[in-house]
Amino acid sequence: MSHSLSTPSIPLPAAPADLARRPIELASLLLYAPLFSATLLAKVSVPPFSQLGLGIAFLFIFLAVGLGMLLGRMRFEGRRTALFLLLIGFFGSLLAVRGEPFSFSSLALLIALHAAYMFQIPRAGDNTGRALATFLDLAGFLAWCGIAQFFLQFVVPAEWVFPIENFLPAAFRVELFNSQGPLSYGSSIYRANGVFLLEPSFFSQLLAVAIVTELCTRNRLSRFPLYGLALLVSYSGTGLMVLALCLPLMVILWQRWDLLLVGALALLLLMAFGEALNLDLFAKRANEFGATGSSAFARFVGGFYLFDQFLWHDTWRTLFGFGPGTYKFYAAQALYPASEMPLFKMVLEFGLVGSALYFGFLYYCVFASAAPPLVRLAIGMTFLLNGNYVPFMHGLALSLLVWTSPAAPAPGGRDPNTVFAHS
Repeated sequence: MSHSLSTPSIPLPAAPADLARRPIELASLLLYAPLFSATLLAKVSVPPFSQLGLGIAFLFIFLAVGLGMLLGRMRFEGRRTALFLLLIGFFGSLLAVRGEPFSFSSLALLIALHAAYMFQIPRAGDNTGRALATFLDLAGFLAWCGIAQFFLQFVVPAEWVFPIENFLPAAFRVELFNSQGPLSYGSSIYRANGVFLLEPSFFSQLLAVAIVTELCTRNRLSRFPLYGLALLVSYSGTGLMVLALCLPLMVILWQRWDLLLVGALALLLLMAFGEALNLDLFAKRANEFGATGSSAFARFVGGFYLFDQFLWHDTWRTLFGFGPGTYKFYAAQALYPASEMPLFKMVLEFGLVGSALYFGFLYYCVFASAAPPLVRLAIGMTFLLNGNYVPFMHGLALSLLVWTSPAAPAPGGRDPNTVFAHS
């Protein structure tokens, strides 16, 4: 069984060759701006955004949209634009009817960020295939960085393998994230974040998406030990959550029974080297979901208690929420800690109706892509594992799914969405 990802050559005018290449190079520059800025520049910001936890990647996304529209290399996509305008119209009407104070800056940031999902870069060859191939190259580079980062800290000062955290001036670093996280409280060993990613959790998720993408496209066996080891030294369970959903689906729906053998071999290796690599920490992190003082509880459980406390007893609030920017106020009064995760934030601020429209728009943009369905699912999961205003998942979605043009039917009418179908 094999997988392949076709990347047909791009037809170029015969002459002049250098002029013919420029539009394609510009399109590639625009297409990859979200991906590279949300990964390689994830920790970099400028005042006053750095104190708010907002990275410079957003500025690159806005710049790419502006340049793309100005130079005619980017255009509105009709259905996504209509859904976005419907969403914004609903939010505006709801605020007008409610007539209560709200955070204009929170709403403006939400609108500005998601406005990028209206756009599309016109097709120049197999944009989706090229984007996924570029992502895998980037993931391989970051995996090597993470592995080197983790093991080098035993022979050189930790500051050297976490250079951005320790040598970049604080005013230009994104705050409010635990970039240099220890294995456990009081430990002098730090979890890998791939050098460039904001936290080990983002590094873990990127590697999980890379594993799924690799399986759906090139299927290079040599890459899986690289991704797997890098994921282990991140000591983060969020990437494992992505794999826990996507890999069983691949085994069952696409009959990838060979993955069961690979999984068995991996399990044997983990049993052999688990103690040396402190892999028991993954089990301890799984227990955090029931511990009210843990980050896992705050990120994935606490918000439901917040709903019980403030939302469900009021029908109007249940349907339409408290308004943009109100989450922090109610979270501060909550009986249990609740992080500002997308599901919790959107339901509390916009209610079941508003949040349904928001996630409907977002996931339509993600799943309307020409990328393999499991790649879409893996990236779609990252939106539930991180805050709304984190550039990481937006960078993946825009460059790999949204801004790429839908694939044209392959010769013979084959559905391009089945690029990973077995032969």
